[in-house]
Amino acid sequence: RSKNCLREVRSSLEMNKPLVLVQEADPTKGGGTMEELREDCPETLQRSIFERHRPHAVWMRAEEFQRVSLKIIAEALLLCTPAYMKKVSLPLCIADEPRIASFDFSKQVTVRVSLANPGAEDLANELANSFAGLTVSTAE
Repeated sequence: RSKNCLREVRSSLEMNKPLVLVQEADPTKGGGTMEELREDCPETLQRSIFERHRPHAVWMRAEEFQRVSLKIIAEALLLCTPAYMKKVSLPLCIADEPRIASFDFSKQVTVRVSLANPGAEDLANELANSFAGLTVSTAE
């Protein structure tokens, strides 16, 4: 309930500026679940902030995860600019960031998935299609 934060949010809403919800993950730094954050927000702002489809990034303290959060935030804001408004996503990257194409398995790896876990097999198959040396097996 920072007074300055609320002033910024109100001003952004009045000016119809894009908002990106950034959720602090660490409870010792004021983080909480989206429900907790909503409850902490003044009731007059809750619908405008939380009931509209807004981009959402979870802010974690580990550098690798911060990079992901920064890309989510940057992409969401860029997609609101005239140059990118017609796009759905942007292939953003950070210098020296590992590329998916650079990953490889040094030996054959099998991912076992449970059929009781909805979507797990589809995800595992998607990974297997992307990485040589990865196979999928269903655990019975």
